[in-house]
Amino acid sequence: MNQLAITVGVILFPGLISTVICDKITAHSQKWDSFKYGIYSFIFGVLCYVVLQALAFIWHWITSHIIPTPSIASPVLNVWTIVKTQQVSISPTEVLGATILSPAVAAIAAFTINHKLINRTAQILNISSKYGDENLYSFFLNAQNIHWIYVRDIENNLTYQGKIVSFSEADDMQEMVLSQVTVFTYKTSAELYSIPSLYLSKPRGSFIIEAIPLELLEKTNGKEAN
Repeated sequence: MNQLAITVGVILFPGLISTVICDKITAHSQKWDSFKYGIYSFIFGVLCYVVLQALAFIWHWITSHIIPTPSIASPVLNVWTIVKTQQVSISPTEVLGATILSPAVAAIAAFTINHKLINRTAQILNISSKYGDENLYSFFLNAQNIHWIYVRDIENNLTYQGKIVSFSEADDMQEMVLSQVTVFTYKTSAELYSIPSLYLSKPRGSFIIEAIPLELLEKTNGKEAN
């Protein structure tokens, strides 16, 4: 295998770690394929070294102005020489430093994605009205003000009242777990029974989900509002 390709692969190892972490802690409707993993590994790898370079410049400035040092090495990382010469020697120190920073880079990226900072900024600037990358099912249930819900299963004449614990969606299936569940009939709202937790699984589009305002839940004292 080409030595340059091996070198680049080792250098971008921090990016792969960041990508794996970000994939696990961000909300996205479709599974990342190998192509996206490759692109994101490259982007995150570059970001890891950019952060490491920034820290190197800061440390160089500190040792030059606040804690003077007689001999200071160049703060520029060796990894950037690959842009000019297409050849680079692997620096274990730089790879280790970027790898240590990779979880922090992934956490910042996940925070930006999960809180939709880019989309919100675009909406404020009237650039785009897109709400995010996930589908409306995940977007709705991820909303900060959505805790208690009614799940209407019209086909089986049932309504589930409960607190969202977790949820997921595949190509043809929607799943959710509720806690503190009370089950009612759909047509008459007659209470049937209560259970600590419940797992629901249905084909996509089979559920009707309604958010329950907290004041309505307190007013009805656990009974479904008609």
